[in-house]
Formats: sequence, C-alpha cells, structure tokens
Amino acid sequence: MAKHPATERTNLIGKGSETGAGDGDDPTLKWRILFYVNVFFSCVSFSIILPSLQPYLSRNHASAYFYGSTVAIYSVGEMIGAVVFGKIYERMTIYSKVGAKTTLLMCIAFGIVGSFMYVIGDVVTSPWTIFWGRALQGLWTGGKQVVEQTYLSETAPAHRVTELTSELGTFAILGFVCGPSFGALFTSVDMKVGGIAFDAYTTPGWFILVLCIAIFFLVVAYFDPEPSPSYGETKSNGVGGVEVGESRGGKYSMDKSMDDGTNLAPPNAQGLTVLLFIFVIHFFSFAIQETITTPFVLEAYGWNQRDVNLLFVGVGVVSLLTSVVVKYLSRVVSDYNLLIASLLVGLAGSIFLIDSLPGTEKPITLPLGRFFIGFTLITVAFPFGRNVSLSVFSKILGPTPQGAWFGWMFAAGALPRIIGPSWSLFALDLACQIEHMKCFLGGRTWLEFIVSGGFFLLGLIAAFSFKKDLRPYSYSDVNSVGEML
Repeated sequence: MAKHPATERTNLIGKGSETGAGDGDDPTLKWRILFYVNVFFSCVSFSIILPSLQPYLSRNHASAYFYGSTVAIYSVGEMIGAVVFGKIYERMTIYSKVGAKTTLLMCIAFGIVGSFMYVIGDVVTSPWTIFWGRALQGLWTGGKQVVEQTYLSETAPAHRVTELTSELGTFAILGFVCGPSFGALFTSVDMKVGGIAFDAYTTPGWFILVLCIAIFFLVVAYFDPEPSPSYGETKSNGVGGVEVGESRGGKYSMDKSMDDGTNLAPPNAQGLTVLLFIFVIHFFSFAIQETITTPFVLEAYGWNQRDVNLLFVGVGVVSLLTSVVVKYLSRVVSDYNLLIASLLVGLAGSIFLIDSLPGTEKPITLPLGRFFIGFTLITVAFPFGRNVSLSVFSKILGPTPQGAWFGWMFAAGALPRIIGPSWSLFALDLACQIEHMKCFLGGRTWLEFIVSGGFFLLGLIAAFSFKKDLRPYSYSDVNSVGEML
C-alpha cells in the first residue's frame, strides 16, 4: 500500500518538527494577519465591556442578579455559537470553496446585530435588550473561534499547527489585556447626539459596533479561502485510489466523497475525549482564577483597585510570554510532552494556592509569596494547555472534517465559564462552613484548589493512560477504506 504523506508527519510522542518553521514565501500569511486582527478586536470587545457593564445595567434599572445573568449569557452564546457554526462551517465547506468565508461573515453579522442591541438598550431603557445583545455577541465570538481555528488547522502544514495556534492565542491575550485600556480612553466621554448618550458606559458598545462592521468588510475584501496551489498539490495515498493533498480539510481532497468524511476511517475517539477533558480542566481553572482573584486579594491582603489592575496587567504579560514560548517550544518538543507540562504546571499552581488546611485559624492563611507563585503558575498553565490541546485535537482528527468537532471543543471550553464563577465563590464560603468557623479575609481556599488540583491530576492520569491514543491520524492504520487494522 502506498504511503500517505500524513504518515510522515510528526508523531505526538516523538520529536518536534523536522521540516523547519520559517515562514519564507508563506501563502497563509494573508489570512493569518486577518485572523489575528479579528481575534484581537473580538477579545477587546469582551474585556472592554466588563468594567462598565454593571453600572450600565444599573442605570437601566437592572438588579445585581440580572448583572450576573448577563455575564453568564455571553458564555452561553459562545457555547451555542461554537456548536452551531462549527456544523455550518463543516457543511458549507463541503459544497463551496468559499464556505469558510460565508460562515465567518455569518458569525460577524450576529456580532453587528448584538452590538447594536447592546447600545440601543440604553436608548429604550431596556436591560433585556442589553441581555440579548450580549447573547448574540457570544454567538459571534463562539462561532468565530471555531471558524478560524478549524480553517487554520485544516489549511496550515501539520508541523506548524501548534506554532500558529499559539500565535492566534497570543493576539487573543493581547486583546484581553488591551480591552480595559481602550475602555479607559472613553471614560471622559460625556455627550449626547440626537438624544443618544455617548458616555463611559455606552461608548465602549459603540466602539465594538464600529469594529464589527469594519471586520465584516475586511473579511469581504481580503479573505480568500480558496486553496493555495503550493499547499494543494495532490498525491495518491493508496486508499481507494483517492488523491489526497498534504494539508487537511478543504485541501486534503480533490474528491467530494472524501471531503464529507464518508470514506475515511474515524478518528481516535478515546484520544479526542481525553483532549476534551483536558481542555475543560484548563478552562475551569481559568474561570476560577478570573472570578475569585479580585475579591480575595482585596480582603486577604488589603489591596486597592489599582493593585488589582496591576496584577491583571501582569497576567496579560505572563500569558503573552507563555504563548510566545509555546510557539518556539513546539518546534523542538513533542506536543504530548507540552500537554503533560501544562497539566503539571496547573497542578503545581493549585497546590501553592491551597491555604492552611482545616482547623488552622490564622488572620492570613495564604502567604502573599505563595499566592504570587501559585497565581503565576496557573496563569502560565492556561494559554499553555489551551493552545497545545487545540493543536493535538486537530492532528488526531487529521483529514476528518473538523468544523463540528471544534464546535464541540469550544462549547466544552465555554461550559466551565458558565458554572465556574458560581462554584468558585461558593467554595470559598463552603470551606468555612465545613470547618464550622467564620469566614474572614476572603474565605478559605483549600477546598477550591484541592478540587482544581484534583482535576489536573485526573488529566495527567488520563494523558498517561491513553498516551497511545494521543497521536496524529495515520493512513497507515487503514486496511481498507473506513477500516482500522
């Protein structure tokens, strides 16, 4: 049987890329720049809203409970958008060479409508309009993530997927970090135009609306998803005589029956399940970190809001450096080892953040030094684990249509951001109740991070137990079309 080029790709358990990683005359550069701009400003759109969302809702007569629901509905929208647009992408790219572009434009259209509803809610004094606007914005970002990650995974050379995913993650982190800075520019705005208020609460929403419209026209003008000849050359893989190119997805086949996956052996379900589990673990840890940090440090260490802001600036810097490090490590270290490292770092961070165990009553049970170490390790673990998990997931899928799969993966990542905040605040208080003592100085962290550390440990056990399943899709495993040896 002839050997398919995919079988020569780097095994996840072996060394890194042997083919180099330089861009050179890189035909992916054009869409990469567009994706980086898109993901940067979509993440700006998330973080620019958070500081002003609560007072914005309050002046429109919404309760504190409604504020919590409005924060959560964004993640619900992300979850639904990831699944729905992942499936739409998969079907559209089977029947149209511009299916990726069409699906991406559909996502952005939801962002435009949602952003308009967000700002118009103030005009009509309707918190529910703001609520549903945030839901549609979640649909936009959830769908956009799936389309961009799937297109990257299907189009980029296999040996560069981890590196390019890290680059995409770098721009996402930059967007989260810069969002509040953009918001700060609007704090002094206070005027009315035609009866419509432009102030510190509404101007960030108008800014997002303008960005969505600009991104829409950028995609129309500059995104050409038609395969590049240099990556679309076809070679016989010896599987049913179908011609298959080096890249995956829309480029891996010149035969429509191959494109819909009907003549392919299924990807390794156990490996995919393990990666979904690890992906959820990292997002669960991230949700805890972003929820409890502010109230905890304000109480436990007597910090002020300026100190908290500086801490989160540090989060952005550390996350950015981590993404850059992962990009270069992916060239020399196997994805499997990077995946294990992300779980070990997360486990270590959780252990450092466990305060004095039950029965120890001290004014401050978690020393500031330990907090900084644990907090930094958790900050490193998230971009590390997220980027590598996405890359490994893509390589296990191989030539299998990836849109729906990535939809479920990003939906799984959104779930901890829905339930994580409520659990994390509850756990700080529950630990005190278990000890039959009064909570003081931010609550007790031992329960919170024993659970979080336990998940990281389970992730390590799963990765070690199913190591053989965490490898790329290989045509050499196919005895005949659709059958595995």
